[in-house]
Amino acid sequence: MNGFIKASIALAIAVVAILFFGYQSTDSKILTKEPLPSVKIAVSTTPLSAPFYIADRKGFFEAEGINAELIPLAGGTKCFSALLKNEVDLATSSNSVIMFNGFKYDHFTVLSSFVESDNDIKLMSLSGSGITQAKDLIGKSVGIVKGSASEYFLHTWLTLSGVDPNKVSTKHYSVVDLPKVLSLGEVSAISVWEPYAFTSASNKNNPARPLDTKGLYNLSFNLVGLKGDTDNIANEQQVLAALNRAVHFIAEHPEESQMILREKLQLSQAFIDWIWQDYLFKLSLNQSQVSSIEQQARWAIESKLVISDTTPDFIQFFDATALQKIDPHASSL
Repeated sequence: MNGFIKASIALAIAVVAILFFGYQSTDSKILTKEPLPSVKIAVSTTPLSAPFYIADRKGFFEAEGINAELIPLAGGTKCFSALLKNEVDLATSSNSVIMFNGFKYDHFTVLSSFVESDNDIKLMSLSGSGITQAKDLIGKSVGIVKGSASEYFLHTWLTLSGVDPNKVSTKHYSVVDLPKVLSLGEVSAISVWEPYAFTSASNKNNPARPLDTKGLYNLSFNLVGLKGDTDNIANEQQVLAALNRAVHFIAEHPEESQMILREKLQLSQAFIDWIWQDYLFKLSLNQSQVSSIEQQARWAIESKLVISDTTPDFIQFFDATALQKIDPHASSL
């Protein structure tokens, strides 16, 4: 009998030990959970970057298994530069910035566009200046951001309007300075993207107004990475998956999306109302984007903005591999 009791007690102790140490092991795994892989993304401080801010606020990056650090920079040119310097893993960039860099580098890749707009870049002139059409700028100066969509947009508008671009001088500034130099009269107009066009229009002392250029140029904003970065391939797919969640959220919850954007960039609802209808948020890669870059490249050669007689094979810069895993219908390349 005593032997039976002793055996029972030993069995009970064994069970308790198994349960205790099993719990400790499980708890230890929870406490030592591996951190999510990190990725730094240079994000242009423009409403075009809304999917990144939405994904960050709503936890979509974490939900896709990635710890994303958004690095805010003024404009795609600075974002692209940070990527080339290996200061970030990914960057946002316009087609124009991709085009200019395509003449100099071959080790970057376009993973997806995430928004399109046919009215994000605007030509702004002061109210009462009398400037209403392209010919009014002959002999005058226009403020631009050198080597960006700002410069290409002005050239396209002048050419299509029958005005020789050589008859209009340009002055180069940082995008953040363009509203100020227009207000001070240093230039007669500026070619500028949002939110800086709205900043000019909202100047109480010297308000500007947009010229009629809607539909002239379809701007795409893109996510760009570096070729051969095998350690970052999985991260790229996770980032795109988070952005895909974000663009669907924007479509389904526009008011909350606008609120997040307002808070992140310190924007007014008046500005949101000014631009929101012009934006189409979606992930995509298609031939029209490649063709747009090729057209800009030919302009850059003709304008002697690049030292080259031939355009690069821009299709080599587009890689739809990660995008097609997220949405097989998002790419037609």
